[in-house]
Amino acid sequence: MKAQKIDYLAQNKTPLNAINITSPFTGKIIELKEHPEPFFRFGTLGPGIMVQLTSHKILAPFDGTLLQVKNAGTEFILQANNGLKVLINLTIFDSQSITHTHIAQLNGSKICKGQRLAYFDLRELDTPMLASLILLNGHNLGTFHYSHSHVNAGEDTLLTIIKKN
Repeated sequence: MKAQKIDYLAQNKTPLNAINITSPFTGKIIELKEHPEPFFRFGTLGPGIMVQLTSHKILAPFDGTLLQVKNAGTEFILQANNGLKVLINLTIFDSQSITHTHIAQLNGSKICKGQRLAYFDLRELDTPMLASLILLNGHNLGTFHYSHSHVNAGEDTLLTIIKKN
């Protein structure tokens, strides 16, 4: 299975009816096809984008519900109020360990855009942590785009969905 392509689109070219997902991460944008795990690289779960983290916090990208926290706090499944479901996945390489400083929310919690989901101590990592945002139910929504080479958590748009007509 080949990953659905996510293209660069300048923010001023985004149509008004587009769905913008605010970045839960701060860091450098990397296309999902560069993901070290084939499961994500080939888009098995859905289209998405990856960020090489430069900050320690993970924020809610929209208002909605935290459905599940999995794999020792490295996976978060969220549902927006509009029904969109996303997976936030943190990739930690086997040779590294990370200290969870805080996981802020529990399964079933209502979340607000910009609310902290987790905080991690990244100082002891040898290589930067990778974080992915995957659209779990976005396969047939339209086309997907990113507008930045670097994003700031809670401020910049990470992913834009241009809906089919």
